[in-house]
Amino acid sequence: MIRRHWKSIVFSICIVIFVIIFGLLFNDNLSIFDNLIYKYISRFESDYLTIFFKFISFFCSTYFIIFLTVLIMIFSKNRKMSFYIGLNILLCFLLNQTIKILIARPRPIGINLIDEIGYSFPSGHSMMGVAFYGFLAYLIYHKNISKKKKILYLGLFALLILLIGISRIYLGVHYASDVIGGYAISLAYLIIFIKLFYKKMEV
Repeated sequence: MIRRHWKSIVFSICIVIFVIIFGLLFNDNLSIFDNLIYKYISRFESDYLTIFFKFISFFCSTYFIIFLTVLIMIFSKNRKMSFYIGLNILLCFLLNQTIKILIARPRPIGINLIDEIGYSFPSGHSMMGVAFYGFLAYLIYHKNISKKKKILYLGLFALLILLIGISRIYLGVHYASDVIGGYAISLAYLIIFIKLFYKKMEV
């Protein structure tokens, strides 16, 4: 039963996590958790690690994601698939901006290692990471390639998504709750997106 309904279960868990964070955010009960996570991650701060996380963060920057999406849309032989890759990113971006404007949570102050503008919750990088790289992982999973290659690609995408979230906390531009909330709502969104467009995509 779990195997049959795993998408619905994951979707429900993601929504519950997001709602909990949303509720705690308005009651101002997340500061202890956010500070604890940041203090732990910032213990490892160094020049080399800062360069590394700036590099990782770039992989989910707006310019890079748009650039990569355009490349896929131009060079992919599967026009329908490339269209949905672009649509996926557009819808996720609009969802992220809508939630940010509605909640209007200020970004962390005095700990940022890079300059960012806009509101903090939910993390745009985390949402776009799950939506973009998660969708690519989904497409690769349904490709006719060896199981070892699938595991390799899926593992790399999962690691990249995780590192993107950590990078935003390390660089001091997001709270941990921003990242977790971004992961949760983006994964819930992605499940809906795949469900709606699965039959229309030539995977």
